[in-house]
Amino acid sequence: MTALPLFVNKRNKFIVGAIMFALAYTLYYLTNHYPVIEPKLLPMTMIDRVTPFLPYTVLIYISEYIYFIFVYFSLRNYDNINRYLYSFFLLQSVSCFVFAVYPTIYPRELFPISQELPFWLQGVWGWLRTQDAPTNCFPSLHVSSVYLSALAFRTDGPDHQGKDLASKIKYWIFMSWGTLIALSTLTTKQHYLADIMSGLTLSLAFHWWFHRKQAYSRTAFAQASVAS
Repeated sequence: MTALPLFVNKRNKFIVGAIMFALAYTLYYLTNHYPVIEPKLLPMTMIDRVTPFLPYTVLIYISEYIYFIFVYFSLRNYDNINRYLYSFFLLQSVSCFVFAVYPTIYPRELFPISQELPFWLQGVWGWLRTQDAPTNCFPSLHVSSVYLSALAFRTDGPDHQGKDLASKIKYWIFMSWGTLIALSTLTTKQHYLADIMSGLTLSLAFHWWFHRKQAYSRTAFAQASVAS
């Protein structure tokens, strides 16, 4: 097995993180707004049909955009941060490949934004639906990304196992928050149930591989984090 280099340390943590997240967003934006193949509708399950459209849950949905900032600032073990960034970026890349070759779309026109909602909430919805096209449904990156991020705390902390109290508390905080975000993808009518299940499956698979199986090699950059 080819060992991946551990290169993130205390000095470059934030610039590397910013670059990684910017690249991931760019991949998503391009496949989201410029599909090469015509996107397809997926069949609605019973859960998709009976789940109500709850406009206020958009606030939970968009909280994902600060979720990752809190996760990244909360991770402490630099080896674990390396593993997290590898898993996060490869998850985005694989998902965007699926978006490119098998694009899907959600019928948002069935769920118009009521003009009776507060003006500020209409503005939030307007911004979201402008920034995020109804494509890139399957698999849900909203779901896979938040669960992958929460799972990173299972291998964080000084023991590399996430068994210390601080890691356990963070794990349950981010897992609970991430679950609310995952559920909001249904109540905001942004995703199908199939998107959620596939996203959850991907998060488990990528965490298992990059945090449990993948080999790594320590570079001079990584040594700097140990010394600091």
